[in-house]
Amino acid sequence: MFLRKRRIISISLILVIVGLAYLLGWSSVLTIKEINYSGAPTKGSELVIKDLANLKIGDQLARVEPRKVSARIMTLPWVEGVELSRDWLSGKVVLEIKARLPIATFNGHLLDSSGATFDLPGGVKTELPAVFAKDAQSGLAAIKLFTKLPSEFSTRTSAFTASSPKNIYFKIFEQKRSISVIWGSGDEIALKLKVYKALVALPENSKISKIDLSEPHSPIVK
Repeated sequence: MFLRKRRIISISLILVIVGLAYLLGWSSVLTIKEINYSGAPTKGSELVIKDLANLKIGDQLARVEPRKVSARIMTLPWVEGVELSRDWLSGKVVLEIKARLPIATFNGHLLDSSGATFDLPGGVKTELPAVFAKDAQSGLAAIKLFTKLPSEFSTRTSAFTASSPKNIYFKIFEQKRSISVIWGSGDEIALKLKVYKALVALPENSKISKIDLSEPHSPIVK
C-alpha cells in the first residue's frame, strides 16, 4: 500500500513537471502578446534595437533570456544600459534602453559626459559644439569650458580644439570678423572674459585676428 502510494505521488509529480514544461515551453498560453520598446533616441536606433533583441509576438516567454538579450544590446556603443521585463499574466515584454546623451561632436563622433565616443543611427537633430582633440580627456576639458561660458559668448564660438586639457583654443565671431582665441586651461573664466572684452573694445585692436588668453594677466594680441 505504501509503495503504491509513493508510485502514485511520483507519477503525479512527473505529470506536473511535464505539464509545466509544456506550458512554459510549447503552450500558446504563456507567449509574448505585446512588446514595448522605449528609450531609443531615433527611428534608426530603434530598428537596430529590435533587430538585436529578436523578440516576436507568439514567442514563448520562458524562452526569452533577459541576460542574453541585454548582452547583445550592450554591444552598441551608444547604449549605456538595458532593462528587460516580462509580465507572465499579460504576456507583455518591455525593453527599456538608456541611451548615452551626446554633449558634443568629438573628432567627427558623438561624445557624452563620461568621455565615451559613439555614433548614433539617424544622427542627432540638435546642434552640438564641435570639438577636435587628441584624446577624450582633452575633448571633455574643452566641452567643460564651453558649458561654463555665458551664452552670449559661447553662441558665437565654433570649432573648439584641444591639444591637451590645458591648451584649448577656438574661434569667436565679432560682427564681420572672426578672432582666434588661445584660451589655455579652463581656469579663470571670469577674468579671461573680462580681459577679452576689454581688448576687443580698444580702437587699436579693431583689426586683430588672434588673442592669447592663456596668461590672462599678460595677454597677447596679433
